[in-house]
Amino acid sequence: MIHLKSFYDKSIYNTEGKYVGKVKEVVLNIKKGRISFFKTKPMAEDTKSVGGLRDVLRNSMRLVPDEEEEEQPIMAAEDIIDIPYEIVTAVGDIIIIDQNKLAQYHAALSKKAKAPLQQQPKIFN
Repeated sequence: MIHLKSFYDKSIYNTEGKYVGKVKEVVLNIKKGRISFFKTKPMAEDTKSVGGLRDVLRNSMRLVPDEEEEEQPIMAAEDIIDIPYEIVTAVGDIIIIDQNKLAQYHAALSKKAKAPLQQQPKIFN
């Protein structure tokens, strides 16, 4: 069993050895009983800072229903990156994510965002 608090402020690296950021928020799917996303704010390796547990607990957990989980943006207005838990390959002292799967995820979301909205058929009485 792993406690959620053990994920907060863990450094995230990709499979190419590049620093991605550190976990700022854990998004849970209560219906499925699993972690959906880690949220991180990208920053340089040398500017990492450790926040207090109170700030982590107050600002870092959000619950989403199944429908909302599928349409998470790659980056929010504040440059927050969503990292799907499915692309996590290892969790220990650090978190390692699969760079290829992350690129595929970004491409899929980009493609989905660019797709034209389907128009509803007009019904006349």
